[in-house]
Amino acid sequence: MKSSSPNNENVDQLLVEQKKRIDSLEHALAEAELNIQKYKEEWSALYDQNKELRDKNHRLQHDYELLRLQKGGFGFKMLLLSGFIGSLVAVLLCFAYIKLKPKEAHVVAFRQFQRENLFNYELAIHRGQFDEVEKSLDFNIERPEYQAIAPEIAFTKNIVKAAKRRCGEGK
Repeated sequence: MKSSSPNNENVDQLLVEQKKRIDSLEHALAEAELNIQKYKEEWSALYDQNKELRDKNHRLQHDYELLRLQKGGFGFKMLLLSGFIGSLVAVLLCFAYIKLKPKEAHVVAFRQFQRENLFNYELAIHRGQFDEVEKSLDFNIERPEYQAIAPEIAFTKNIVKAAKRRCGEGK
């Protein structure tokens, strides 16, 4: 005995609609569970692959540390050694440059003139032999190796003449 009231028809229609909704939700839930399972498998595969990579990385780091310890800090020792040798070579090259650098002609000529004549000139001037010093200066100003210092020799000659006049006045 079914009563066919409009309320019953509405309830039946609501039940049918609810049944359809429940079926669609169950279908969506089943698909979601399949997707979850698929993503879990993919994640597990990626995690395993990542774990292998991490293990390989850890082994490489461990091997590097062992190699570094076996070498005993070879890089740092070589850095210190090369720095020390570089500094030593730089000092030696500076010393060689200072000793072997080409000298200017007037410096070389003046040093030679000084070595050859300075002591004799001082001694002669001390003894009052000004004419002898002037003759030597005239001779040296003509020498080709002293042409670079001719003005200095002329200046020295003028100083000797002035000293000769001063000493001549004092007597």
